[in-house]
Amino acid sequence: MFARSVNTFDEQATRYDARVGLPASVGPAVAAEILACVRLQTDDLVLELGAGTGEIGLHLARLPARYLGIDNSAEMLQQFRDKLGPDAASLLLADASQSWPLDDQAASVVFASRVIHLLDAEHVARETLRVGRPGGWLLLGSVLRDGDGVKERLRRRRLELLQQAGVGPLRGRERSRRVVAHCRAAGGASMGRRVVAEWSGVTTPAEVIAGWATLSRMGSVAVDPVRRQEILGELRDWARAELGDLDQPETYQERYAIDCIRLPR
Repeated sequence: MFARSVNTFDEQATRYDARVGLPASVGPAVAAEILACVRLQTDDLVLELGAGTGEIGLHLARLPARYLGIDNSAEMLQQFRDKLGPDAASLLLADASQSWPLDDQAASVVFASRVIHLLDAEHVARETLRVGRPGGWLLLGSVLRDGDGVKERLRRRRLELLQQAGVGPLRGRERSRRVVAHCRAAGGASMGRRVVAEWSGVTTPAEVIAGWATLSRMGSVAVDPVRRQEILGELRDWARAELGDLDQPETYQERYAIDCIRLPR
């Protein structure tokens, strides 16, 4: 995953999958969906932005096409390489907030999962239109949560507190909408959203907040350690008032969806 500070994700690399990794069913489902909507040829190139530990890229690398995964965290990419074992895949240390290391019209598919909130929407659209082949695809993967569930309610409140502190980032969904809008303005077409996997789990408000307490960032921005602890304290107070017992388990439902954009011909 990309960040404005490489060290943040380097430090998270060994525990990233355990902390926020996707269910094992998601990677194969994403690869199958790409095969279903894109007629891949062996000379096509699938570019993944923010390939990270390879939880999805591991399966994209097995598609009947060439694969390139880029990320600006060397440690995250090392986790990806460890998963690959003897299998071959092209992985490159590169920052997607800069010019992408591809020639014009080189990629048939540009795929990004849970990374758009870290990047400038106009830049993503501009680079996609540059490196994407005419009639190619931009696929944006994201996790959809129950709006009334404990995880999403806590995320919304955390975002409000960040915004009140003057450091609130755009939500990933808003940046994705902006990317789509830029691509459509250039002649691309939104082909809708496809849900490819669903799952459930159990967590508590205390567990969600404790997970955030281990990080130096909140969402896509770094927050001063003192201010971060203040925000988490305010979040705990809000959660006790709104949710009650912070150790009360709650079942949640989540889905993985792909927004599909067809690039101009």
